[in-house]
Amino acid sequence: MSAILLRKLTKKSLLKFGKYKDYTVDHLFGMKKQIDLTSIYFKLSNITFTDDILDELGITDEYRILKPSKNVEIYKSFMLFKYGVKQKPNKKLQAMSRETMSYRKDFLTRSNHGH
Repeated sequence: MSAILLRKLTKKSLLKFGKYKDYTVDHLFGMKKQIDLTSIYFKLSNITFTDDILDELGITDEYRILKPSKNVEIYKSFMLFKYGVKQKPNKKLQAMSRETMSYRKDFLTRSNHGH
């Protein structure tokens, strides 16, 4: 039987993972990284925050999830509600637009001139 570890972070807690591993939660608030903190809450199953941080992020009771778990669908719903941010564009569509871009006249002119 394995133990489930759950980290409950406060404002003084160091993240200790990812690109912000040397920063505290309070530093991320100071750097205006609320969206990153929101993403951490919804997408990482073993990380949660104290209630005051969740309130500051705007995560109300209807969007809170029972930890340890993650829920990307609630994250998408929250991001649309709070920030008006929709899901990232489909990678296939992005690749198609890059392919069509390579045939445009201005793109060909720049590429022929070493830009």
